[in-house]
Amino acid sequence: MLKKLKNLFSRKSCAICKKKPVDPKSYYDDEGEAVLVCKSCVPYAERRAMRKR
Repeated sequence: MLKKLKNLFSRKSCAICKKKPVDPKSYYDDEGEAVLVCKSCVPYAERRAMRKR
């Protein structure tokens, strides 16, 4: 129940640059939560060893 509520009110912005994602990709952050990463920040996310969703 809490997870559904969190998904409903979660921000739909890039986890790295905090802008609206263009062509977003899904990754898992360090806490294991799914986050969106925009196309321009994908190389940085992969350098940080974020796992693809």
